[in-house]
Amino acid sequence: MASSCMEGGIHGSMDMMDISDDDMNSEVLSDDENHVHEDHFSFPNSSTCWVCNGYYGPNFGEPLCSTCHAFLYNTEPAEELETTISDDEDSGNDEPPFKDKTEENDDDDEDDDDVDAEVDVDVDDVEEDPDNDDVVEDVVDDVELEVDNDMPENQPAEHEAPERPMAVERPRPSAPRSLPQLMELLCEARANANEMGVGAIIPSIRPNHILSFPVEIMVIIFSYLDDMSMWKASEVCKQWNQIIAQNTSQQMWRKYFKERWPLFQNLADVPNWMKLYGALMSSCFCRTCLLQMALKTPPRRQNAIRANFLRNDFRLVNSYATEGIEAIPLDKQNTYWQASIQGPPGSPYEGGKFFIFIFFPERYPMIPPTVRFLTKILHPNVSRHGDVGIDIFQHNWSLALNVSKVLLSVQSLLTDPYTEVCMEPDLGYMYEHNRCRFESLARSWTWKYAMFELIPPR
Repeated sequence: MASSCMEGGIHGSMDMMDISDDDMNSEVLSDDENHVHEDHFSFPNSSTCWVCNGYYGPNFGEPLCSTCHAFLYNTEPAEELETTISDDEDSGNDEPPFKDKTEENDDDDEDDDDVDAEVDVDVDDVEEDPDNDDVVEDVVDDVELEVDNDMPENQPAEHEAPERPMAVERPRPSAPRSLPQLMELLCEARANANEMGVGAIIPSIRPNHILSFPVEIMVIIFSYLDDMSMWKASEVCKQWNQIIAQNTSQQMWRKYFKERWPLFQNLADVPNWMKLYGALMSSCFCRTCLLQMALKTPPRRQNAIRANFLRNDFRLVNSYATEGIEAIPLDKQNTYWQASIQGPPGSPYEGGKFFIFIFFPERYPMIPPTVRFLTKILHPNVSRHGDVGIDIFQHNWSLALNVSKVLLSVQSLLTDPYTEVCMEPDLGYMYEHNRCRFESLARSWTWKYAMFELIPPR
């Protein structure tokens, strides 16, 4: 009896051990499944434009197609009409005073003589100046010195002077097409394709004909690209990535990076500036917004009220640096700004630094600015394009608000989401009914996209 009880107890304990092991294995598998599911999380309808659902064409992996982006997010400064007020009482309808032809010819001769005299003087100055040759030689030496400094570091000594190195000063990224241009392309695309006979030409082209080009030809082609286009080309294939990495110095990539992300702080050693440049670009919601952020408005006369408000905003933002808030204008007209906020302590965004794009229209401060997240963030009140769902950007805008208060409102929104009206309803439902999974996803996105200051890519 005792032996049977002992055997039953042993078998029962063994069964309990088996059950506990099975439970533990199932728990581990469930955790792994959840982890895999979290890593592969994506917004619904991410394969096409989430506004037109692919009606205007493909979005090429972006949240919006180019046509919807130009229609909904137009950040081109409005052109102002220049009007001049004259003190003359003449209305402008009177005919000009009569002038003899002989007087006109005499005036023309005098003008020609003046022009010839100026040209003669300039030519004489150039010929008589003995230091011009030295100046030209100094300029040539400076250019050669810049080219030598931008040579790749790992290149052998015998290849230190190629026939055509990568360009030192690259062109600026071209602005995104405006809505009229895109609508014109949509209207004429099919007609142009039929006229040119694209259907008969495309089958005759071999699929990998570009990859058969020599490396020297590809280096020359890449030298005419701006930094954003060159980075996009490096993402096409491993061969292009290797060519660009070997023929572009780390100093150049560091220069491009500082120009695009002036608020980034080097808290750790950066082993590869090209990879860091690509990581920051890949961490953004929309690449069209990156192109808009890279625009530079031409210098022109602006509204005095707008200029004073923006000057005060910049001064106040600097006083809030201890709150983890920074902002800096990207052009002289103060039209495009880049801002950054630190993740609030105690939230799943803690430790991350999120970059924000701000556009100030011509009628600011009478109308609110456009504020969008550049860094990817998982939040119910932030759309997959980066738009922030706060009422102060719509009907509750006030002249008492400024850039620092707007950024503080965005930062406080990270700790207290408003789920009754969401930019992303799926995330709002997850926040209300599965808080643990939402916080785990938000924390993983923070580590993946907003921690490059502490953990740079290698």
